[in-house]
Amino acid sequence: MDYKLLLDTAVMAGELMLANGAETYRVEDTMHRMLSLSGLKTAEAFVMVTGFLVTLDDPSIQSMTVARRIQSRETNLRIINEINAISRSFCSGEIELQEAFRQIKRLKKEPHPPRAFLLANAGVAAAFALTYGGTLQEAFVAAVAGFFMAICLYVCNRMKLPSFFGILLSAVVISLFAGGLLKFLPIIGNLDSIIVAAIMPLVPGVAITNAVFDTLHGDYISGTARMMEAFVTAASVAMGIVIGLRILN
Repeated sequence: MDYKLLLDTAVMAGELMLANGAETYRVEDTMHRMLSLSGLKTAEAFVMVTGFLVTLDDPSIQSMTVARRIQSRETNLRIINEINAISRSFCSGEIELQEAFRQIKRLKKEPHPPRAFLLANAGVAAAFALTYGGTLQEAFVAAVAGFFMAICLYVCNRMKLPSFFGILLSAVVISLFAGGLLKFLPIIGNLDSIIVAAIMPLVPGVAITNAVFDTLHGDYISGTARMMEAFVTAASVAMGIVIGLRILN
């Protein structure tokens, strides 16, 4: 077996999973299962929220260790699901190592369509407005605010801004557009309900869920780190909304 290719495949899989919002224990388990197919004496993966360390070692080969730091994270359950499927197929012997590497590399190079990201955020904001008992007018305002929020968040991600400032600026945009539309257009609606609906894509629900999962699996460092991440995200959303409302008033 090509141990170097196996290590690269596991590293790429773990990097994609961690960067797209997978739980720490899931990333660690997936990488360990793939590395254990080497049959070497030592095949370890140590994963944290911000990066991981993997090692292959045996008396018959030179030790190989790779460290990766994850600079930014988002939520993309489709990527996680596809990597899970690839790793299962590889571990069960359905596909060869070269094919697993090729499929995971394709996922890494696959561009994230910005149009889908923008429209999805607008749709989610409108759906939550209707769920909360809002009118069609309120759903429209929430969709517009969510759309421009997504544009701001996309631009901040492209500029490599820290997530705190990107989310804060996106929340400011939500307040400005939601309040501005209600103020300058003949639309009747509840500003509080619209803002609550529009900020739902920014709410750190996945981070909180992953923090609980990691803690229950005994990974207290990652669980605490994810809980802090959720707290910082919630604080940045709240600060952004307050700043936007202050600017309007």
